[in-house]
Amino acid sequence: MVLLALGLLMFASPGHSQPGAGGQVSKYTQYYDAPNETQLNLLLEGIGQLLPDGRVQVNNAKCRTFRRNGEGEMNVETPFCFYDRKQRSVSSSGPFHMQTADGKFSIDGEGFLWLQTNSTLLVSNRVHTIVHPEQLGSQTAAATTNLTAEENHPKAEQTPGFDIFSDQFEYALDSGVGVYRGNVRAVGTNLNSTAGTVTLVLSAAEHRVQSLLAEENVVIDYEKIHATGGRAFYSAETGLIQLTNQPTCRYEQRDCSGDELVFDPTNRIFRANGHATLNMPAQNMGVSGLLSGPGSVSSNSVPSTNHFVELLCDNYELRTNLAVFHQDVRVSDRLGEQLKGKMTCDLMTLTFVGTNDLQKMVAEHRVVIAQEDGQFTAEKAEYTGTNGVLDLTGNPAWRAGLREGKGDLVRVHPARGEMLVSGNAVMKLPAAELGQSAFNALGKPKPAESTATTNEFAEVYCQQYFLTQESALFRGGVRIAHPQMKWTCEEISMLSLPVLGKAGRLVIAEPAVVFDVTDDQGRSFHGTGDKAVYTHRVTATATNNIMELTGNPAMLEATNLVGRNKVITLDLDSHKLTASGKYTLWAAAPEGAPTTFRLPKTGLTR
Repeated sequence: MVLLALGLLMFASPGHSQPGAGGQVSKYTQYYDAPNETQLNLLLEGIGQLLPDGRVQVNNAKCRTFRRNGEGEMNVETPFCFYDRKQRSVSSSGPFHMQTADGKFSIDGEGFLWLQTNSTLLVSNRVHTIVHPEQLGSQTAAATTNLTAEENHPKAEQTPGFDIFSDQFEYALDSGVGVYRGNVRAVGTNLNSTAGTVTLVLSAAEHRVQSLLAEENVVIDYEKIHATGGRAFYSAETGLIQLTNQPTCRYEQRDCSGDELVFDPTNRIFRANGHATLNMPAQNMGVSGLLSGPGSVSSNSVPSTNHFVELLCDNYELRTNLAVFHQDVRVSDRLGEQLKGKMTCDLMTLTFVGTNDLQKMVAEHRVVIAQEDGQFTAEKAEYTGTNGVLDLTGNPAWRAGLREGKGDLVRVHPARGEMLVSGNAVMKLPAAELGQSAFNALGKPKPAESTATTNEFAEVYCQQYFLTQESALFRGGVRIAHPQMKWTCEEISMLSLPVLGKAGRLVIAEPAVVFDVTDDQGRSFHGTGDKAVYTHRVTATATNNIMELTGNPAMLEATNLVGRNKVITLDLDSHKLTASGKYTLWAAAPEGAPTTFRLPKTGLTR
């Protein structure tokens, strides 16, 4: 029995070399099963020592594995390891270094187990993997870049490599799947990422990274981007990074979220899909003045630290100089907890000069812009950041309190509180305001006006009107329909006139003026002339309402009375009619009155 045992030790078993003695290097081989029994599968070299349990301890070990076609697969180096021929495994509790035969993929760690039966490597501690730049990306992804010449950047030319650290690692060479577990961290140029687990897939032939899947409390810090989520997936074929499971992202004071966040580093594109949100400082958005209303933005004012714009939509895409928001787009302008204004539409496109200076905003389909008690609606709204002008087309309309209007084009300068309405222009306002506060259509109603109740409205029709906070100008076939009056002319101007510190008003209508008016006593007046001027003055002692009608001649007709003169003045408070110079007056005498008529000593002023 002793001689038989010695004989077994002296002659190597098939596929297994004799342990060396006195520091002699031994070789241990393992072959594939039939029908590839002649193909070498494993070659282990080192100073071997046979252990009582049948394993061999190999010091200064070098292990190589081969594919069935004879190509090299993996090389492992370790100060010592244990070779178990029966289990067809190599293991060690010490440090080791492994790399693929082509040198493109390598792993360092402490404690490993190599299972030859399924070509699986298990690493138990201090795992370190180097992912080289040439292992990332693909020719397909590189060929589909859409960077313009201005957007092209050295960082986009080559994806930087990075290192992966973890507590444990499992790698199957046949499938190319490696799983990192426990305190996983990826570190590279401007990159620091952590996760609970990371699954890496290498192509079998080229050992290129096909995909990376990070799960469990994923955090990615890359350059100025900070992203979090429950799951992050990178595909080398597309070059995209997808972040899901309640993902968030912060980039240069922009906070993003959605059901899915997608990064395209090659083309510098960021997408948010499903319940997408974007928050940013109002000055970065560039449309804050549009939503906040007149006078809310000053070029000399210091940007508020709590002034933000929030965007909600189904999905959006951000590029270097372009942002596109799709489906149920909602924009809110907030100063702290106060909502300053909002906008809704189906599609919004923003173009920038640089990264933050807004060049143009285009909102399309069911556009609604609301601020306090005012609102604009249209099919398309185009805001130009360089001049601060908003153009609304496609059945545009506006509303401010009880006032409203529409036309073919509505052009607004929000910061100045100015509005131009062109083409089939219409303005509707409370009847009591016509000629008194129509010029304030873009401003806030006075307290008395906001609480007033009336069912009577006036409408102004013309080709174009221009409104500011202190004036209103109506041009082109102007026609006014009012419960107490009707006007037609070519142009009407309404101005605010400060008199002795109190507001006055001036209304000028010209030329070809025709009007019908009913006064507070129920008397009707019909007038024609070249020009009509209405002046409302408030002094410390009195209030004056004067209308002056001029023409060649001007004519004012009342019940049983017709007057003609170059200038006719009507005092609406005292109901006094004045005609200077020569005049013509017709009056119907009551039935049965004398046929002669004598002017009274007082009355008409010559």
